[in-house]
Amino acid sequence: MSTMALELPGFGGASAMPSPDGSQAPYGLSGLQRWREGYPVLKIWLVAGASVGAALRRLGLMLWSAKRLDLAAQALSDAAAADPTDGAAWLDLGFCLRALGETRVARDAFVRATQAAPHDARAWLALGLAAKEGGDPRLAEDALKRATLLDGGLDDAAYALGLVHFEARRYADAASYWRGLAARGYKTGLIRVGLGQCLFFLGEFGAAAESLGAHLAEHPGDEAIGRRHALVCFLEGALSGGPEAASRAYAAATASRAEAIEKIARAGFLLLASYGHIEAALAVARAFARPGESDPIDDHHIAALTGEARERASREYVTAYFDRFADTFDDQMVALGYKAPERLVALLEAASARTPRALDLGCGSGAAAPLLRPRCERLCGVDLSTKMIDRARARTLYDELAVADMVEFLANPCEAYDLVFATDSLIYVGDLNPMLDAAARALAPGGFFAFSLETTKEAPYVLQSCGRFAHSPEALIAAAAPAFELRARETTFLRLEANQRIYGELIVLARL
Repeated sequence: MSTMALELPGFGGASAMPSPDGSQAPYGLSGLQRWREGYPVLKIWLVAGASVGAALRRLGLMLWSAKRLDLAAQALSDAAAADPTDGAAWLDLGFCLRALGETRVARDAFVRATQAAPHDARAWLALGLAAKEGGDPRLAEDALKRATLLDGGLDDAAYALGLVHFEARRYADAASYWRGLAARGYKTGLIRVGLGQCLFFLGEFGAAAESLGAHLAEHPGDEAIGRRHALVCFLEGALSGGPEAASRAYAAATASRAEAIEKIARAGFLLLASYGHIEAALAVARAFARPGESDPIDDHHIAALTGEARERASREYVTAYFDRFADTFDDQMVALGYKAPERLVALLEAASARTPRALDLGCGSGAAAPLLRPRCERLCGVDLSTKMIDRARARTLYDELAVADMVEFLANPCEAYDLVFATDSLIYVGDLNPMLDAAARALAPGGFFAFSLETTKEAPYVLQSCGRFAHSPEALIAAAAPAFELRARETTFLRLEANQRIYGELIVLARL
């Protein structure tokens, strides 16, 4: 940290904070004299034997109590300058600066507090909280861990450390901290909620229901948590006793039997399937199916769970699935850590691919458009979901958008493209040979077909229990060889699925 003057209202920057090596621009006798002239009580403290640093710190706290934060910060800065080894002065200065909204400088003061008093757990806690607020999770985690090691009873540090882990989607780590705090009766508004959410993401539905239920006992009007609680009760009931037990558990978690039990059952079916509880998922799907009615989403996932052979997801499934989730889709993908468009664009740039005319295949809500637009003179998008296309249109980044089947759209192109870009799209098609043929026709010579895949070594393609297709990259590259050459290939993290990391491949083919 370099030397920096604090120029806050009311004192004109007369003081300065020392640098880590101990050098400083001292406040000097003239500065001290001005404090003494403005606040005669300072002279009394000094005459009574207080050190200059202690007296100025006491003055700073007095000014803070009088709500003169600007002057308090100057006095506390001078106190720290007078005695750079006084960790308490640095800590008070950091809190004062934080109250003034000077978060970056406050964090620097907390760093100095930990340097001056490395065994003070409160200083590490303050630094950890400031780092968390400042968007530095690594420093936050390190500082908060140091605080908990120095003081095992510092529950605020353990709670904040749980938050750092939760925000990093390390739910098991977060739960381990919060479980101990909850057992000790630690009181903060959302600890039971946070713990319940962690346990839900970990698939521990019974424990999640218990934690969320404890929160609702104290906050019965929390409707959002009430809905999550009812859902996890349904899931736990399905696992422990089947569909009837799930229905009873759901009814017990609500004031009366909800009219939307079929909606909860559908959500429960998909969640049970994603967590690998295949038999329980199928039992729920069959128990709550309405005679004579067919839901394309349920039908597709039942086929995936029972191993039914399919060459692609039906149009009805793709349309219904993405229409249903269009409003929340972007938020869900962020929560899953989805970064495939960014990584695929980086792979294109590394390959020095020039792509003035681009087609975003299966464009969805247009999440890739902000990345593709700067590379293109013309950008088009196609998707089967009307609601997704509406969201893509709202971005105002596409020159043209079409509601159509992506293979059919490619097979009958209105123009030649330099790039066909497809992230999270080919996972809904099993047999990719028609797609490769269509892409070859749609691309100009030298154009690029760039896409992401979930991968398998079992066969050219398999329908996974999650309902998405996985492909063999080697088989696909071999099938593409007559018209394409491999230009780039990279294994990458794609998304979280039931709190498990899903990896796949990014591939860039060049049209011969």
